[in-house]
Amino acid sequence: MSSENLDNNFPAIKPKIIAEEIKELQRKLSEIAEPYQKPISSILPEERQVETALLFDDIEIEGCRERFSSWTSLISTKKIRDWLNQFETTLEQNIAFLLLSKLQFLSKANIESASQNLQKKLLDLLLTEESLWRAFRDDPKVTLKDNEAEFKKWLRNKIIRYAALPSPPKTSVESQYQLWGIYERSALTATSVPDGKKIRPLSEYFQASTGNPETSVFVFMDYTNGSGNQLAKCIQEINKLLEQYPEYQQSLFIFMYVVQATSFNLASIGSAPENSETIYYEPMLSYKSQEIIDILASHQISESEYDNFIEKYCLRASGKSDAGYRDSGTLTCHHYSCPNNTLPFFHKLSNNWEPLFRNSQTPSATRYKTK
Repeated sequence: MSSENLDNNFPAIKPKIIAEEIKELQRKLSEIAEPYQKPISSILPEERQVETALLFDDIEIEGCRERFSSWTSLISTKKIRDWLNQFETTLEQNIAFLLLSKLQFLSKANIESASQNLQKKLLDLLLTEESLWRAFRDDPKVTLKDNEAEFKKWLRNKIIRYAALPSPPKTSVESQYQLWGIYERSALTATSVPDGKKIRPLSEYFQASTGNPETSVFVFMDYTNGSGNQLAKCIQEINKLLEQYPEYQQSLFIFMYVVQATSFNLASIGSAPENSETIYYEPMLSYKSQEIIDILASHQISESEYDNFIEKYCLRASGKSDAGYRDSGTLTCHHYSCPNNTLPFFHKLSNNWEPLFRNSQTPSATRYKTK
């Protein structure tokens, strides 16, 4: 049918309009078909480098070796490589390395610094105690009644009693003694305690009945306070002694730690002495801290991938999916042992796993063993 006949028989239909509609349909068909004419790789999600290439090389491995050089036994670059190679995929090896690079490793030098810092924090805390200032000003041997330096000297020589944490039944807190040795060398002077014996059992102080119980300050110390479970057990033993020597119930009890979980609250231990405090050098680093999550995000690693990684390798190392003792999941290691709060694949030896740090804390107490 000619264009003229079309116009005569169907006046409402315009050939020009039909031609334009056909062209429009052709354009739409072209747009639909276009993706299928490109290489398949062009429409797939962009491949992540963290899945295909390692984020570390020999230089980074050597840096880790140097950082862990004060560990109780040699950690070689080969040992670090072998540990990383246990993780099955490139992505998993990269996550493991990122965690290793952020591990809160406290060297001997760090512990010495922590000792000095804790001594300062202890004295700063006692500076706020008005009852101690009153006792200081009432002391007839004190001449400079408002002198802060003299007050601190008075505290060190007459008031502070460095005590060993009492051991709960069937356990011990032997890690504290090594720490006290470092503390004495790094933070205390030869005249801090007149008889030179700086740490004693709490029972000896109570039995000796020296000084005023109301102004006595008893100081305890250990490396790690995570869940507070071990501290609660020690406090039960302290309370048994206070029942025998009730005059000391108003004394001040200070618990010092190199690292402490930010989630810990002494008030959660209902049996803690009325006048008690904890102070610490650094907060424990959690595997779920914002710092760690941000690093993972910068490499496009999702939280679900991270959670699956943690569960998989905690299970492989310890036989349980828990992220450390009571699922606390910390990233902390001292120069001679890992707390059992730390992720198990760093320190737990099993038939299916060789840890990087083979010394670990036993679950029952702060007693450490070499496997």
